[in-house]
Amino acid sequence: MKQGSFTRRFVLPLLLVVGINLVSAFIYDSAAGLSPGLLRNILISVFAPLLFISLWFFAFLGPPLAYFLKARFFERFIIAFANPVIWVVSVESKLACQYCLAEMVYFFFLPWTFGVICVTCVELSLSELICRLIDNKRTPGNAKVLHPAVMLLLTGGLVGTYFGLIKGQEWVYFVVHHYKSNFL
Repeated sequence: MKQGSFTRRFVLPLLLVVGINLVSAFIYDSAAGLSPGLLRNILISVFAPLLFISLWFFAFLGPPLAYFLKARFFERFIIAFANPVIWVVSVESKLACQYCLAEMVYFFFLPWTFGVICVTCVELSLSELICRLIDNKRTPGNAKVLHPAVMLLLTGGLVGTYFGLIKGQEWVYFVVHHYKSNFL
């Protein structure tokens, strides 16, 4: 697969994904400060779902766009995880003054922070599989569909999603119990 320019294959998809997330977050947060009314309701009703989608589902948008712009796998990986990592770092940075480093590690393993990373693994691997299938239909033998890294991401993401989100309540008890046993 011939590489496109770095800006076209990596920077533009990354800016699109992160830009939509940041603009959505800014408008949503700003709208919360407006007085109640039609404008506030419209802004919140439009940008809250867009913010949620840009955090939880943009691994279905950014990496496929980058794939067909001839980005490398590592570049697609960065694009997929940009919004979740930015969100987790922002959440943890708001709590960093209240907790020690060990507590911050435990906080990461709570369902919402751990879950967004696991769901992104699943979404990235599924989008990779679909893109590779489409690429192989166009040019047979061009891309290895069941690449080991993609399968590892899919497996790890599914296991993490199961324990972190589907069994989230039990997972929280496990994490909190481990923290209590080892640090309190």
